Amino acid sequence: MSVLLSEIGLALEAFKARQQDINGLGQRAYKDLFAAANATLLTSVVQKLVQHSHSEMITPGAPRTSLLAAVSQHHTEIIAGCRVITEDDGVLRALIDAADSATAAAFGMIYAELPKSEAPPRSRTRSGKRTPSIEQPSAKSAERSAKKPAAKKARDL
Repeated sequence: MSVLLSEIGLALEAFKARQQDINGLGQRAYKDLFAAANATLLTSVVQKLVQHSHSEMITPGAPRTSLLAAVSQHHTEIIAGCRVITEDDGVLRALIDAADSATAAAFGMIYAELPKSEAPPRSRTRSGKRTPSIEQPSAKSAERSAKKPAAKKARDL
């Protein structure tokens, strides 16, 4: 968890450095545009960091309630850590939006359907007997034998 918060802190430092560059601009309209783009970039970076952290937590086959509890606890710790990192309301809102979005993505990962196996399972008919599975012909029998040229008869003239 502390690694994630330190990475978020680094993203925040990059945000602040970009913000200083933006403040050096003369045109106010451009400042607003780039400040919004900078906040969006911060949100995107933090979202990817949190999503990566969540993907490491979520393992196939684990009980969903356990995964939900772990992701919920993780989300709570992230929000608390973000509140410690910054007191700026705008930046905090961007960080919280990123954490919320990543947590929603984790929810989707938890409830994603498992991939179906390539071979369909053999099913039973109503009478309880197994239906025969359709088998593919082997590669050897699937190949067509080449036609042999018919022997030519010598014609007498």
